[in-house]
Amino acid sequence: MNELLRSLNKKDAFFLIVGNIIGIGIFTTTGYIAQYISSASAMIVLWIFGGILTFCGGLTYSELSTRFPLAGGDVHFLSRAFHPILGYLFGWACFVVMYTGSIAVISVGFSQYLLNLFPENWQAYSLSVPILGYTLSVIKILAILVVFLFTYLNTFGIRYGARWQNIFTMTGLLVLLVFILLGFSSDQANWHHFFANSSMQSTTPNLISGIGVALVGIFFTYSGWTVIVYIAGEIKNPEKTIPQSMFLGVLTVTLLYILIQMVYILALPISQMRDIIDIGYQALLILQGSRLSQFFLAMILLAILSTLNATILSGARIYFALARKNQFLKKVGETHPRHHSPTNALWLQFFWTTVLILSGSFNQLLTYTVFVMVLFGCLSGIGLFLLRKKFGLPDSVSPAWGYPVVPIIYVAATAFILVNTLFTRPVESFFGVGIVLLGVPFYFYFQKVHKAKSVSAELQEW
Repeated sequence: MNELLRSLNKKDAFFLIVGNIIGIGIFTTTGYIAQYISSASAMIVLWIFGGILTFCGGLTYSELSTRFPLAGGDVHFLSRAFHPILGYLFGWACFVVMYTGSIAVISVGFSQYLLNLFPENWQAYSLSVPILGYTLSVIKILAILVVFLFTYLNTFGIRYGARWQNIFTMTGLLVLLVFILLGFSSDQANWHHFFANSSMQSTTPNLISGIGVALVGIFFTYSGWTVIVYIAGEIKNPEKTIPQSMFLGVLTVTLLYILIQMVYILALPISQMRDIIDIGYQALLILQGSRLSQFFLAMILLAILSTLNATILSGARIYFALARKNQFLKKVGETHPRHHSPTNALWLQFFWTTVLILSGSFNQLLTYTVFVMVLFGCLSGIGLFLLRKKFGLPDSVSPAWGYPVVPIIYVAATAFILVNTLFTRPVESFFGVGIVLLGVPFYFYFQKVHKAKSVSAELQEW
């Protein structure tokens, strides 16, 4: 039997969503956002708004994924709503950089934080490869090893990967709650920061643009809730499990994110947050002193591992879906005979991620694909309206609550972020589109190969 098995319940789906959303971004993004706003209330409102947008996106994708409860998510949504080439290009972009590049960034970030637990001179270690004339840093070695480990663990099946995910996410949530409790209970907490405004002045156009840039940061800090649609083919009772776990997962993260922002504000006024990358660590330092620095480091490492496992687990299902649609290497569409995991897709993902880690180009490539990530999300939202028009609303589909208003809000918000990104980062946006369009020749190549094999098979039967 060469199929994926439906073995994930609501709890597994919930922990996957929460674990994939909560990453290192919540500990670093606020300092970036503070450059564009002038008050604590604006900061809280933006994060609430980000949560609302995520809810709208989650409800939109819930209907889409219950229409196509298969591995691959957007691959199917975009193919059926628009054209198969659009679904293919989404999968191509995920493989070339969006998912593999994300795994590279997460694993390198984990290695950097992990080395902080050891003497500083450890970071200077490297491995020389004379034949290639290449020197491999200890950070890259650790990054490759941790990706290898989680890839290997996930080859034992979705239940095994989900079990680890549940452990990481539960532990991470507990640690986050302790972090929030430490913040609110600190004697150094300053509630006056909530009522202090900075002296930043801005014209209306610049203010709108600034809010747009800030929303991009918040949007990506909330991103990860789509993880569930890529493994929809392995979820029990998807028509109920997906919307329920999506709602509970997004609600949990939104509440946590707002409480964490409040902790940051208790530590620092908005005017002093600007350009502080390690805002989470600095806030804890002010509120509780340096004695808890190792606690914060453990919190970061758990968040990174949780996101890394979920990304590796879900990414492989996208390429698996392409192969099953005869749009990728045939072997990638096969599952392990015993564990029913997309083993070949997982190892191919590991191989390409390793190439990106060794090249060191993943950060730049990911910068180029920000525009494309939002574009595909926007198109999937529009696709819901097209699918409703084409196929109506079957009984087996869980309808998007608040349709058509909720999907319209999601599409409008992503369109705003899309336009703002295009104007603020035009070069990176066009480069991102270029990376995606490089997949067009491969689409027609796989179409040609599949057609040739089909003709050959027909002739043999004849």
